[in-house]
Amino acid sequence: MNAFAETIPPVLGDTRHGCRSCSLHEFCWPLGLDFEDLRRLRAIVRRIEALPVGSVVFRVGDQFTAIYAVRTGCIKSCSVDAGGHELVHGFHLRGELFGFDAVYPDQHRCNAHVLEATSLCVLPYSEIDRLSPQLQGLQARIRRLMSREFSRQRMCAAGFGAKQRVAAFLINIYTRLRRPNSAEYQFRLPMSREDIASYLGISAETLSRQLANLQRMKLISVDRRDIRLIDPTALDVLAQGVR
Repeated sequence: MNAFAETIPPVLGDTRHGCRSCSLHEFCWPLGLDFEDLRRLRAIVRRIEALPVGSVVFRVGDQFTAIYAVRTGCIKSCSVDAGGHELVHGFHLRGELFGFDAVYPDQHRCNAHVLEATSLCVLPYSEIDRLSPQLQGLQARIRRLMSREFSRQRMCAAGFGAKQRVAAFLINIYTRLRRPNSAEYQFRLPMSREDIASYLGISAETLSRQLANLQRMKLISVDRRDIRLIDPTALDVLAQGVR
């Protein structure tokens, strides 16, 4: 059973400002929903505040009850193979949804771990189903978000070289972390190199070697988890085969 299911408090106050960066905001605010529709949609949302690093949102086998939107922080989706090795399936950043792995067969097939202090919005799936006929476009929007998430998890599949995968990952994370209208090309990775390597299907040593190669090529600058894109255009060209 989901450890947070019984303790999520209702949303209080005006959430418009906090929702601007969320992947749901495109159907929550700009699509011309009237006041009553907005009220009904916001009424089903629950909020989890200040989850510390290391918290678990759900585990393999937990019953599927909701999908989650990251308001702040970072979540890692992962599982453990038969040999006891952790396999990272994806990272979920500010404004993104996760928990779709359990839509069928109603049980989570991965664990969701908090990598940074995180706050979440929780959307009970039964309530989404109930509201969908009343709120035009809601179900279609959820399906598009699900498709995007599954496509992102396949982004670094085998068949591409390690350098391409690392370049694609950096471009992808930069794009997802970038603030609207920001010209900054510097960001901090919220996940460890071991987690990134697992996600990309390479060793941690290979990841470090490829980061060093990209730095020697003057495409990036690396300082532990701090990344600066020196030549984002060339890095993007290198990543095109994966992306």
